[in-house]
Amino acid sequence: MSQSLVITVRFHDGRYHGDGDGFNGTEGWPPSPARLFQALVASAAQGRLIDLESQRALRWLEDLPAPQIAAPPARRGAAIPHFVPNNDLDAKGGDLGRVAEIRVGKSWRPCFFNASHPVLYAWHLESPLPSEAERICAIANGLYQLGRGIDMAAATGTITSAEQAHALLAAQPGTTRIPAGGGDVPVPTPGTLASLIERRQRARERLTRSDDGKLLFTQPPKAVFRHVGYDTPARRLHFEVRNQGAFAPYPLSSAATFTVGLRDAVAEKLRRGLPARAAEIDRLVVGRGAGPRDIAQRIRITPVPSIGMEHTDPSIRRVMVEIPPECPLSSRDLGWAFADAQPFLNHAGRLLSTTDATMAERYLRAARTFRSITALALTGARRDKPKRGSAGKGAHQRNREEAMARSALVHALRHAGISEAPERIHVQREPLHRRGVSAEHFAAETRFSTHAMWHAEIRFREPITGPLVVGDGRFCGLGLFEPVVDYQDVLCLQIPANRVADDQYPKLVHALRRALMSCARDDDGGVPRLFSGHEGDGKPDGSSGGHNHVFIAADASDGWINRLVVAAPWAVDRSLWSPARQQRDFTDTVNGLDMLRAGRLGAFPMHAVALRDGDSLIGPAKRWRSARPYLATRNMKKKDDLEAVVSADVQRQCQRLGLPAPERIDVLNASVGPRGGRPTATLTLHFAAAVRGPLLLGRDSHRGGGMFRSCDEHGA
Repeated sequence: MSQSLVITVRFHDGRYHGDGDGFNGTEGWPPSPARLFQALVASAAQGRLIDLESQRALRWLEDLPAPQIAAPPARRGAAIPHFVPNNDLDAKGGDLGRVAEIRVGKSWRPCFFNASHPVLYAWHLESPLPSEAERICAIANGLYQLGRGIDMAAATGTITSAEQAHALLAAQPGTTRIPAGGGDVPVPTPGTLASLIERRQRARERLTRSDDGKLLFTQPPKAVFRHVGYDTPARRLHFEVRNQGAFAPYPLSSAATFTVGLRDAVAEKLRRGLPARAAEIDRLVVGRGAGPRDIAQRIRITPVPSIGMEHTDPSIRRVMVEIPPECPLSSRDLGWAFADAQPFLNHAGRLLSTTDATMAERYLRAARTFRSITALALTGARRDKPKRGSAGKGAHQRNREEAMARSALVHALRHAGISEAPERIHVQREPLHRRGVSAEHFAAETRFSTHAMWHAEIRFREPITGPLVVGDGRFCGLGLFEPVVDYQDVLCLQIPANRVADDQYPKLVHALRRALMSCARDDDGGVPRLFSGHEGDGKPDGSSGGHNHVFIAADASDGWINRLVVAAPWAVDRSLWSPARQQRDFTDTVNGLDMLRAGRLGAFPMHAVALRDGDSLIGPAKRWRSARPYLATRNMKKKDDLEAVVSADVQRQCQRLGLPAPERIDVLNASVGPRGGRPTATLTLHFAAAVRGPLLLGRDSHRGGGMFRSCDEHGA
């Protein structure tokens, strides 16, 4: 019977400061098996000694294959500089008062994740596990730290069946990382424990004195690990094109010639350095003689045009090199070959290695919509010349060409390994970027015909993660797409059934608002107006005429609240302008809320889901009925007609929010307090054309009042 050893690690805080663990994506996350092994060694040590039983167990563990790893998704934080002494006080005569003179800056970029989800390491074996596995579980129970010294953690080890272990891995958020081929992730190997013990002993003997009395420093030997690859995205190297410290940009239209020139220069440098692997270099770098099996191993050189603002000049100032996990060429050898490479002898620009991947990361985002920056080469979709004697191409001819291009692009996506089916494809010759270049200009001095070049916009049913590079020229710098981020402006948070009665919705809405304000708080303790509802000077939002802060509502069914709805102000008030920064802040803050604590009402795990068309709160629909009573924005006067006041108030609200005026307003159950004040009513709104929600109207709309649901013509 096959069994599995599973070590579950839980961090005290949702942050991790280790780095250099060889995983791509968010560098340094998750902790590598090598780090886990070192933490287990520290747990087993009793002072300077490790008992023989623990040593046998650790040697058994280092003989095992690399484990599968399941870890929650993480994001890299901002770099935090720390200035510390560099252990070179002897250069200052050993004077402790001069420590400040030898301080050096070190930057930490912690990874942030949901600490409620553990990190799992699973080893699967065909035979029953020996007694050493039980000892490993006992050692894991004593683990207290994983990563740097401030990364406090606790672990438990369990022995279970392979089926249960696979179920545990599958239940974790994110993807399970499976070892596959060569890579950069360090894992223990036979001899790792002995090397760690030797390193510890030699570290205690670093300082010795020579025969003439001088103090000598000896660097302890490094621990021994082997490196494997996991089925993660390709390893990436980043470079900048510079000349004497300044950028030396290449025109966007030269993307193919730039890439081919750089590729040939790098291949020649590698052949000189590794003459025995010349044939392999030709196949995997140049593509000469490469077959279908070599595609998964070929490196891809992608020139990175500058993007961001609509007026940004999209010239080529950076290069990203993608190395598949299956590629047998070392990333160190490739990094050496690309460094200081010169694509063209008549151009002063040279490649300099960099760790700044900010621009390249713009192409690595997940999105549903992608637009081409460099044209695609679709050799199966040629454009025909106009018929002789005609003024140009007719509509029928253009439609046929575009249909062929769309069909060729579907096949190109499949060849590029994109399994997600496109929902919509649009092709054209003109650039989709404001300062882009027409498709035919990318064919100059290349093997591609101008008639095979196209620009395209693709929309997928589900988000995919970039970079998206497709077409016959994807190894020549063509077919690069920019992800267009679809920000979500109406998000829903589910509430467990029969937990909170509908009459408690004001308390639940209030708790959610406070939770969002806490998530949006900056380092100085301030909360942006988008979530606080107050200006920078403390005045309530709306003093300048608008209401640019979030709307929060509670949706109920059968007397119980089943979900909370958070709507961006521009989703409710169509007259508001929504900058991309605010859209991003809204989406990130609401998605970042994973737990709502509402006092006596209880604590609820949160997971944000975007509301789609067809939902009763979104519509679109012509008829909308109150789900919460409408509270008018003005007080009643003694001689006013109640229904007329409410109808006029609703008309003003619709006008202020950029909604069309209702054709008819049915006022139901209108009432006003015994001493006057603002009237409340249940309404049905009739529009001439279908209107998209959410509809939140009235005095208390930011707190969930005046919420409407769409209904059909029968009032269902």
